[in-house]
Amino acid sequence: WVNQTLTQKSSNIVPDGQLANYYIQNIIDSIRKSIAQENLYSALMVSLTVPDICVALEYGETSGRKYSEWFEANLGYNGFLSGNDCYALRCSVLHQGIDDISNQRMQDVLEHYVFLTEGFHRNLFRDCMINGVKKSFLQLNTKKFCEDMCVAAEAWLTHNVDSTDVQNRLANSFKIHEPGYTYMNVVRFR
Repeated sequence: WVNQTLTQKSSNIVPDGQLANYYIQNIIDSIRKSIAQENLYSALMVSLTVPDICVALEYGETSGRKYSEWFEANLGYNGFLSGNDCYALRCSVLHQGIDDISNQRMQDVLEHYVFLTEGFHRNLFRDCMINGVKKSFLQLNTKKFCEDMCVAAEAWLTHNVDSTDVQNRLANSFKIHEPGYTYMNVVRFR
């Protein structure tokens, strides 16, 4: 049953016989479910990990530089958001729970982000004087940003579907199993 479901879920992205890709598709699906359920904190936090996961699948490891390069190559918010600033956001949100990136090592142009539940997307405010302090910040629509990350991951996956390295790493990736799963054909979980 599980393998049939996984094939159906990822059939629009990968050819038959490459079930390993369900891992990344499950992550993408969980982001979209979080958006649909208005669980935007979950959607955003998982979305910010997508470049790390794709980079690790492609190269076997990740780094701030590789995250930044993946973001630039696959999402490309040209002129609005650099890969370095997105990585700085990832670090601030996931490790500190803040949207101020001014103290992040990878910070490039921006100092702050404003995420909205609805409305405009990718509004850049550069060198604004706020209470006597010059600030640069980006306003993003959380739902659109998360969906953009999902679309970028799906395109990346399609592009890398024939990569032996990516397929091998996907086959060994983290999984959440259904009851009845048997570990190494020895221990069965109910």
